[in-house]
Amino acid sequence: MSKFYLIKSAILASILAASVAFSGNALAQKSKDTLRIAFTDPISKVDLVFDPKPEIALTARIVYDGLVFFDDFTGKFHPLLAKSWKRISPTVMEFNLRDDVKFHDGSEFDADDVVYTINWLINPKTRIRFKTNYIWISKVEKLSKYKVRISTKRPSAVGLMRLAKSILIYPSDTHSKLKSKATFGRHPIGTGPLKVTQVDPNKGIIMVRNEDYKHGGTWKPKPKIKTIIAKSIPDTQTQMAQLLTGGIDLMRSVPKDQVDSLKSNPALAATATTGLLYTYLSMDSVNRSGKKMLSDQRVRKAISMSFDRLAVARAVLAGGDKVQTLDSMCLRVQKGCDFSTKPPAFDRAGAKKLLAEAGYPNGFDVNITALGSAGPIAVAVAGELRKVGIRGKVNPVSFGVYRKQQRQGKFEILVSLWSSGGLPDASSTLNVFFAKGRKGKWSPRNYWHDEIINKARIKGGAILDEAKRRAVYKKAYDRVNEKNYIMPISTLPTSFVHTKDLVIEQGSLSPYGAALNHMSWK
Repeated sequence: MSKFYLIKSAILASILAASVAFSGNALAQKSKDTLRIAFTDPISKVDLVFDPKPEIALTARIVYDGLVFFDDFTGKFHPLLAKSWKRISPTVMEFNLRDDVKFHDGSEFDADDVVYTINWLINPKTRIRFKTNYIWISKVEKLSKYKVRISTKRPSAVGLMRLAKSILIYPSDTHSKLKSKATFGRHPIGTGPLKVTQVDPNKGIIMVRNEDYKHGGTWKPKPKIKTIIAKSIPDTQTQMAQLLTGGIDLMRSVPKDQVDSLKSNPALAATATTGLLYTYLSMDSVNRSGKKMLSDQRVRKAISMSFDRLAVARAVLAGGDKVQTLDSMCLRVQKGCDFSTKPPAFDRAGAKKLLAEAGYPNGFDVNITALGSAGPIAVAVAGELRKVGIRGKVNPVSFGVYRKQQRQGKFEILVSLWSSGGLPDASSTLNVFFAKGRKGKWSPRNYWHDEIINKARIKGGAILDEAKRRAVYKKAYDRVNEKNYIMPISTLPTSFVHTKDLVIEQGSLSPYGAALNHMSWK
């Protein structure tokens, strides 16, 4: 047992012991009008364009609205700022806007705000991350005060979904006057169900219910809780202490060992919500990293056969029976997703036989890169691989290091997390992992160089007919499984620990677990 683990266990034990005196008093002394949650990362702005991380998404998506809302569970689109829409041609859509919506500052929402926001996002001079979320749009036009036309560069099967997921509307009068647009998120103004009254990187953010909000329907409802305070508490042990002594009501993305310890407190409860996040293992099949054995399909198949995915995942991930295995990097709830093949079944003896056939009867050494919170899964996988002779060294890395190593082609085996790029469509995984970039060069993320998959990716992206698109993508995802390029391991539920009388509803399926406006007190 490591010294670190002993220290961590001692801290946890002391916190739990101290909680006994508080569990009957402090936890009960809270206002039913207020929800206090802990954020690990400090928040300096509420703006997904400039800071697209999960905790920002949790807040920004209920502070701002898009034109439409996409329900990940049902696969249906619902009205938001647009009350109706229609496709005029394969590259043109028209939207009829609501005429009864105001921004949080009282200014009126209309077509000018839509035109301004989209033009700013697609402007080549606008320097923002994830520019590809916007540059598929060629033009936006104001047809009347409450009607706009959006034209795309080419037919796009995911155009409407991108509008729902990526484009949140700014107030044109306020946003356009800012010299630095990155400062807007410090005092954000949207049309969503929550208003922001404070943004402080040290203290956190305060949001209050927008009492005038009425256009979200049941899919994006007005919050039942009046005030939501998100405190910036980087250290999880401090979060635990705050939860146990009544300083906060909710912890998010809690590791399994902490969930198991905290939920024993009678004043607390644990909730796991299904989301789009999942864990996966990928292998370098084109020898970018210098590990030529991974170019052998028999070796990749042997690795996939070496461990019981469900047993490994449930041993280290919180969420209980919501931790499930996956058969593809394409989730059935995603638009355009279809496949017929599965990863190889767990068969340790069969894995050893394949390794011997490939010329590695004694196994080999390999580096296993673990990105962020995928570390526990990576360690567990490494332990299972040793049982068939593959000696994996786990190297945890930050996102910045991960991106650098990715470009340099240094990944041998990677264990990481994926959320389909935040876009619940089958095209997302293919575009990120299997694309050819500019001038015919393979994307830095591409460790497989499979032309068949790349051609299916391009063809499927331009097909508007859902059935035809699914058929094209099916060929691609079946090939990913057949070649054992990427092995999906399990779903990754979002685990919450919270005071017992807090109700967390799933609401919409998302990488972030549950929307804040779908929480309430009993």
